[in-house]
Amino acid sequence: MNNPLTYVSTPLPEGYRFKISPSAFSNFILFPHNWYRSEVLKEELFSYNTSSVIGTCVHYCAECVSKKIPVDENIINEYIDSFLIKEDYDPEVAKNSFKAMAECLVNDYVLENDFIDTEMQMSAPVKLDYAAAGTCDAVQGTKEDTIVVDYKTYNSKTKPRAMPSYYRYQLLVYAWMLKVNGYNPTRIRLVYVNRNIEGEISEKTNKRLKSYPPEVTVLTESITDEDLDFIYSLMELCVESVEAVKKYPELTHVIFHDPRLKIQ
Repeated sequence: MNNPLTYVSTPLPEGYRFKISPSAFSNFILFPHNWYRSEVLKEELFSYNTSSVIGTCVHYCAECVSKKIPVDENIINEYIDSFLIKEDYDPEVAKNSFKAMAECLVNDYVLENDFIDTEMQMSAPVKLDYAAAGTCDAVQGTKEDTIVVDYKTYNSKTKPRAMPSYYRYQLLVYAWMLKVNGYNPTRIRLVYVNRNIEGEISEKTNKRLKSYPPEVTVLTESITDEDLDFIYSLMELCVESVEAVKKYPELTHVIFHDPRLKIQ
């Protein structure tokens, strides 16, 4: 039996062969060379670290509670222990962090809201045999007035105050897919929860500095049809860029802005 925390790729519509992933799409816009290497060449540019593993565990807890499924800590610990220890991965930190973060997210957000669906798999054709496909953390509101929700974990004393562009692009792709599938997305939302930061002892005063326990921060933005048209035009550009590489492979480094991709 597969561990439910293990990543499962969202299937493409029948007849489509190339997936545009919402979570990776911001790289096409901001770091096109990285997007090409990971999504086309299938290079593994990132595998895991402490933060990514904690994030997966917190997402799992939120999903279970929203779907009224018992949270299985044995499954979580098994998942955490399945990764090799390395410089940026400490399983003990993951085990000591996820529970308080998950409880905060569940109590201060999940239980306070109603959802159309959680961990909602969706897809939509873009162009040729390319389709967008991915799993959205949560969808709220109604079909006529829909909010796209994504949970994010972070490890900082500074609370997020504005929605980063790379997350906004991801949420807009989800919103566009919802639009294609008959919903009317009007808002996108990031729900952040931070890792506990225990106050250290000050060398000057010998007193404990301020601690930062897990806290939920919600950032919401309204979106328009122009936003959805814009993100679709960028996905069209993505398709056209990959097709251009097929036709003119000698220009790969030009199209994806990386001299290392130049064919020798």
